[in-house]
Amino acid sequence: SAFGKTYDYLLDGHLRAKELGRQRISINNADFTDIRIRDTSWQYIDFIDCEFSGLYTIHLEWLTDSTFKNCHFKGHFGLGHARDVKFINCTVDGESTIAFFSKSTGLVFEGSEFLNPNGDPNHQGFISSKNEMTLINCKARNFAWGGHNKLSLKNCKLINGSLDTAYSGEYSDKSKMPYSDFLLEDCDFTGGVSMINPKLNSLILRNCKLGVFQTEGSIVRGDVLAEGIKEGHLNLSASKFQGKLMVRNCSFYRTYDGYSFRCGGCVPTHTLLENIDCSSSPTDVTSTFGPRKEWKDPPPNKLFIIRNCKIPHLKVDWAQTEHLRIENCKFNNLDIKNGRIGKLEIIGCTLVKLDVSNTQVKTHDVRVPEGDAECVTTGSNIARIR
Repeated sequence: SAFGKTYDYLLDGHLRAKELGRQRISINNADFTDIRIRDTSWQYIDFIDCEFSGLYTIHLEWLTDSTFKNCHFKGHFGLGHARDVKFINCTVDGESTIAFFSKSTGLVFEGSEFLNPNGDPNHQGFISSKNEMTLINCKARNFAWGGHNKLSLKNCKLINGSLDTAYSGEYSDKSKMPYSDFLLEDCDFTGGVSMINPKLNSLILRNCKLGVFQTEGSIVRGDVLAEGIKEGHLNLSASKFQGKLMVRNCSFYRTYDGYSFRCGGCVPTHTLLENIDCSSSPTDVTSTFGPRKEWKDPPPNKLFIIRNCKIPHLKVDWAQTEHLRIENCKFNNLDIKNGRIGKLEIIGCTLVKLDVSNTQVKTHDVRVPEGDAECVTTGSNIARIR
């Protein structure tokens, strides 16, 4: 081979370790098109300006302590358990797939581009780690990025892409299926991003620009945090959030499906909505999609706080919570209809109309400033509003 002795090391990781130990190898301008290398390990190698093309021709067991700079990938590759590996300023073209295995840690793509001209969802490119993966300053079109245990995106731009976790169909024993932590920071998702039924331990969405971002069908065992969202539409409804939900310091001015912002605030154990501004389109923070089919006693939500928000039309209909507290907010219309609430507090708010019709509470402290505010209490046991 044109690689000489280096080729022997690429074929046999044990030979390379025996003869070179931890000495690094630099491989420049090499073309790996259709070169078959399987079931071995690569260690302490720096690939620079290299071409990797082929269909399942490279299949590694381990890839450790290595870098790829200005390299190009096209095809399907299994790069093994990747430990402390960086891909810097690389490109991945077309419907390519790169898979990393379950012991992958310290795996980073930085300044890389993933470009697929085919916009068909069934023909996305796919980069996936069965453990952890981080992408920094990367751009992608028609690609899926996945991390079965952790996926971190920082300053990335994704167009018509998706974010994936493990698929339940891969595990006959569902108790062994991994759940992931998603950390999405300072990203541009205005070109369209989907998450199809993700299985998550936690979700953090921070300082991102959104198009329409939905979590429908997701399961999150721990906490969900969305903060610093200033552009786009966020829909956190139809999701099973089992920990805390916090949405704060956000502005939602894009209308989608008739709403400016939606979430199922009565599903998590604790919900905090703070410093949120919305357009005149309704904001629905219970998102029951119609009358409740059942009331749970005790309800899953222990505390629901809405604080320092400016929302022209807030809908908290069909709420079920042990404690709903709304404080220091500005509304035109505040709807809390058909609810079952342990303790209801509305304090320090300005509003034009409050509708609590058919809502039953155990105790309440509802303070509506004197003036022209209209209060509708039909069918409610809230006897006096002051």
